[in-house]
Amino acid sequence: MLRDVRAPATIAGIEVPRDAASQATWGEAVRSLPVYLLAHSVRSFCWGVAIADAEGWVFDRRILWTASLLHDRGLTRISRNDDCFEVAGGAFARRFVERAGMPPSDAERVDRAIVLHMQAGVTLSDGVEAVLLDRATAIDVRGVDLDVIAAVRAGVVREHPRGAFDRHFLAAMRHEADVRPGCQSAWLVHDMGLADWMARSPWASDGMPEHDSSRA
Repeated sequence: MLRDVRAPATIAGIEVPRDAASQATWGEAVRSLPVYLLAHSVRSFCWGVAIADAEGWVFDRRILWTASLLHDRGLTRISRNDDCFEVAGGAFARRFVERAGMPPSDAERVDRAIVLHMQAGVTLSDGVEAVLLDRATAIDVRGVDLDVIAAVRAGVVREHPRGAFDRHFLAAMRHEADVRPGCQSAWLVHDMGLADWMARSPWASDGMPEHDSSRA
């Protein structure tokens, strides 16, 4: 996957929003995310679109795109404070997309979707984009409901392969859990057995070629 600062028009046939904030967010994601997180973020957007299509939900593509691309940015900078990565990432995203021209009310929806993707029990009352991001990241991390993305799965993974995603993502989550034991990441790692969950994921044995996406 090439780290091009120009956002693609489509990903495996899925339309990418072309407004200024969406384009700026792509540039920020390319600059700031390691490749494994960039690929995960792009796949999450694509899975979210597929879920919306399957459910017949109307959603704002700009909000899902920007939230998807920046939802794990907080994992790249684990400071020794109590600001859980999703909270720090949501606050960053809100400021960034506002500066890029997104209306404040929409920027708040981006922030909310990012924060809630680490919480249990996200519902449509929280915003359709929040539900889409929550379900999409569960698909990409734990392989749940793969049937929902069957129509686009192969094409998306071919353009943005998983590579060593599981190993790198688990290491990042463990790092935050060690530094910030009060965050959701610690609950997932220590109480929910995230490593075992991922090891049992259909992604772990899907038979698709592996490419190490940890480097640009």
